[in-house]
Amino acid sequence: MSRSQIACSISTTECSVVRLKTSGGGYILSGCTTLPFGLIDLAAGKGKRILKKIERHLHEWGIETLALCVEPGKYLPLPAYFPIDTSPDECEEYCRIEAGYFLANPEQYRCDHTGYSDAVSDGSHKKHLLLFYPDEHCKRVSEHFGGYHQIVFNGSPQLPLFHLSKLAGEPQVILELETNYVLLTISRNGKIEKFSFHQVKNKEEREYFTIKELVENPVCRETGVQLTGTMADRITTALIGKETSIALKPLSIPPSISISNPQRFPASSASAVKAISAALMALAEQKETTTF
Repeated sequence: MSRSQIACSISTTECSVVRLKTSGGGYILSGCTTLPFGLIDLAAGKGKRILKKIERHLHEWGIETLALCVEPGKYLPLPAYFPIDTSPDECEEYCRIEAGYFLANPEQYRCDHTGYSDAVSDGSHKKHLLLFYPDEHCKRVSEHFGGYHQIVFNGSPQLPLFHLSKLAGEPQVILELETNYVLLTISRNGKIEKFSFHQVKNKEEREYFTIKELVENPVCRETGVQLTGTMADRITTALIGKETSIALKPLSIPPSISISNPQRFPASSASAVKAISAALMALAEQKETTTF
């Protein structure tokens, strides 16, 4: 039986709404709209009007469940070790406990967590990545859309992007360049292998940490590095390529994922890729929890 999932991704300067349906061993993209506003506009006092515009696009698919990912603006990563037989509910409780030790105001933060792809258990504990980020925008957006849809995922784009590596069948390297940070992630089989986040104050710091991360991680030369972010312009891309001799390409859905009709919709923007990733992850979790 075919299943469908709508998803919305809100990035710094744009947002996308998509609807994905399962079809045999692949997927059909039955809707994809990218709009030219994002978190900057939400923070500038236009939030209510913008969220209503997004909802008009979501409304086309009635009250279907919604996967929602929102760029948080910064990340605070924390490696932690949990008991190997920890249940999902226990993981959430451990994250709350760690937040109390790690953050000055834990109630203002949300947490995504995932295991490491290369984590070796000592027999009783296993390594996890706890990814804390400000909850302000996620909370505001989810409270608005929660009045219209059941939200099955609400978090940063990172877990959906990690999930893509499970479908790609190879390591996935993503470099995000924003005004105030540089983020390099390496994921494999749906789990994180490396998460390196640097806050930056200017163009020089951004270039320094970008080049440093690419040069110090050999996997960047072995596989394509996907580039995204508002500061990933043509000049910056050319400079990074010249200094590192590493091939860069835009963030994209892996070719191993069969989407039958992407040509019908403009689905190449970074926010569209993140929205599709969120829909893919939500559909996979639907399948895992369905009982027959």
